[in-house]
Amino acid sequence: MFEQFLDGDISARRYLIAALENFMRVLGIFLLLAGLARAMVIFGMVPNPENAFLGLSVERRVLLVFFTVFNLTAAVGLWNKMSWGIVVWLIAVGADFFSQIFFSGTFGISPLTLIFHVFMIAIYVTLTMLVRRTRLN
Repeated sequence: MFEQFLDGDISARRYLIAALENFMRVLGIFLLLAGLARAMVIFGMVPNPENAFLGLSVERRVLLVFFTVFNLTAAVGLWNKMSWGIVVWLIAVGADFFSQIFFSGTFGISPLTLIFHVFMIAIYVTLTMLVRRTRLN
């Protein structure tokens, strides 16, 4: 199946580039929604007042603001297919891994989120490597 991609066929290369660009846009939509959901907590648009921004601990507030800014910034960069969007997204993923694994007592751990991050990184790396392999041939 991948032979046509690896042979350097120009139509296969275009297909892979389009797949990578579409992946970046879909990921950007996910990050936009995640950032907006976090922004709603900051602005107090939650059903339970105890879960509002001022009801959270200082550590959770800092992390909430960080991920709100980084997710929205990465969403814009990914939607516009900019290289810095990938960098900001990877920084946010790294911070999420770090906070969930090393500070699980404070922030909790979400295995589904971690699996989602690993899956998205694997898709990105696979698409990027396939595009680069077609460039070399």
